[in-house]
Amino acid sequence: MSLRSDRRWFAVLGLLVATAATSAPRDECLSCHGSVEDVQAAAESLGAHLAPGRLSALVVAVGPDSVHDSLACLDCHPRASQVPHPKGMSRENPCLGCHGDAAAAVSRSVHKDPLGQGSFRAQCWHCHGAHDVRPSQDPKSSLAPANVAGTCLHCHNKQEYLVGVHGHGVQLAGLDLAATCVSCHGGHDILPAKDPASHVHRLSVPTTCGTCHRRVTEVYLASVHGRSLSAGNADVPTCTDCHAAHATLDPRLPRFRNVSPEMCARCHADPKVAGKYGLRAEVFDTYVADFHGTTAELFVATSPDQPLNKAVCYDCHGYHDVESVRKLGTEKVEERLLKRCQVCHPRASKKFLSAWTAHYVPDRERYPLIYYVRLFYQVVIPSTVGFFLAYIALDVWARRRQRRPQ
Repeated sequence: MSLRSDRRWFAVLGLLVATAATSAPRDECLSCHGSVEDVQAAAESLGAHLAPGRLSALVVAVGPDSVHDSLACLDCHPRASQVPHPKGMSRENPCLGCHGDAAAAVSRSVHKDPLGQGSFRAQCWHCHGAHDVRPSQDPKSSLAPANVAGTCLHCHNKQEYLVGVHGHGVQLAGLDLAATCVSCHGGHDILPAKDPASHVHRLSVPTTCGTCHRRVTEVYLASVHGRSLSAGNADVPTCTDCHAAHATLDPRLPRFRNVSPEMCARCHADPKVAGKYGLRAEVFDTYVADFHGTTAELFVATSPDQPLNKAVCYDCHGYHDVESVRKLGTEKVEERLLKRCQVCHPRASKKFLSAWTAHYVPDRERYPLIYYVRLFYQVVIPSTVGFFLAYIALDVWARRRQRRPQ
C-alpha cells in the first residue's frame, strides 16, 4: 500500500472517530431533549414542573443541513455536563465563543443591551434559529431571502414592506435578488437611521440603494439634488423621500404618477424650505391652478389608479436627472420644455410656451395683462353678483311692503 493510500485511510479513520465523538454525547443529550415527551419525563424525574411552552423550547433539533452539525452539544453548552444543569444556563449566549466579531457588531447596533450588561435585545437565535442553524442560501433558513421579512416582522411592525414592490418581488415573484430587510439595514451592524454610520442615514441612502440600482444612483448623484446631498445637505430629497422606504410603490403604476406632484410639494410648497434656497413656494399652487394640475388633483381624489395623460412635475423636470433651472439657462429650459410639450401637442412651437406663466403668479411686473384681466374679473364678478342680490333683496322688501294693509 502506498504512502498516499495510507494518508487517505488515516483521514477517513480520523473523520469516523470525530463523528463518533460528536454523536455519542449528542445522543446522550437527546435522550432528554429529543422530544416534548422526553423533556417532560426528564423534568419529572428531577422533580421539576415546566409549563407547556417551556417544554417545547427545550426540545433540540439539529438536522444534517445545519452549519453546526459537526459540533457536539458540550461545545456550545460546556456546563451542561452537570445534571441537573446549573442555574442560569438558558441566559447564557453560547454563540460568543466562536462568533466574537458578529457579537461585537451587534453590541454596537440597535439590538444591543440598553443596560450594557452583555445581553442583546435580539439574541442570535431570534434571527438565526437555535440549533438547526442553516446557511442563508438554504431555502429553509430563517435568513433566506423569502424568510427574512417574516423573521424581522416578529418584532418590527413594518407590514407595509409586504405590499411594496420589493416585498412583492421576494414573496410573490420569487426574486431572491430583490431587497430584503438585511439588504438595506444590514445584518449585525444595524444602526439607528440618525447615526451617520447607518446604512439608512439620509446621506447614505443613495449608496445603499445603489447596491442594486447602480445606474439610477449615478444619474441621481449627478443631479441638483444628488450633488447637494453629496455635499452634506440633508434638506434635499433622497431615494426614500419619493419612493418610500418600506411600502415602495412601483413607479410604473398610475398611482405613483398621480401622486407624484404631492411628493414634490413636500419641499417645494413649504415656505421655510423654499425660502431657505431662494425658491418660490407657490409653484405647487400655480401647477394645481392650471389645467394639468387641476386634472391631476381630480384623478387623485376620484380615480387614483386610473392612468393620467396630463403632465406632472417629472415630465418637465426629469426623474432622477433634475437640474437647476437657473443653471440650465432660459434657452436650455425652453428646449427641454418644448420637447415635452410636443409629446401631447405635436404642432407646438416656441410661441406655444408663451401661453404658460412658468409657475409665476401674474403681477404688475410679470404678465401684467393677465394680472389686470384677473383683477377686472375679481372686481366685476363679485360686484355684479352683489348688485343683483341687493336689487333682488330690495325688490322683495318693496313688494312685501306694498302688500301690507293700509
